[in-house]
Amino acid sequence: MLDLIKELLGIDLLDTSKDNILNHYLNKSQNAIKSYCNIDLIPESLNGLVVDLAIFFYKNRDSQGVIQQSQGSRSKTIVDGIPESIKSCLPLPKIKVVG
Repeated sequence: MLDLIKELLGIDLLDTSKDNILNHYLNKSQNAIKSYCNIDLIPESLNGLVVDLAIFFYKNRDSQGVIQQSQGSRSKTIVDGIPESIKSCLPLPKIKVVG
């Protein structure tokens, strides 16, 4: 998955200078998907979504904690958590019954 992230971000595959950071966001995206779907293991079929979410987290790392930002006449709202475009591709969260 790390190689795919690098390719999508335009990072040379032999460049290992950002590997720790990219692996951090890869783990963060896996944990977010596990938490959202209430699962322990992510099926291999969702690896593309894990990569997409890791790239989202990586690209928005400087905007964490910011909900809305304005500069002059421009403004943007930052998505908190998993974006809807990725959520819509995930399976519905599983409900665990404890008894």
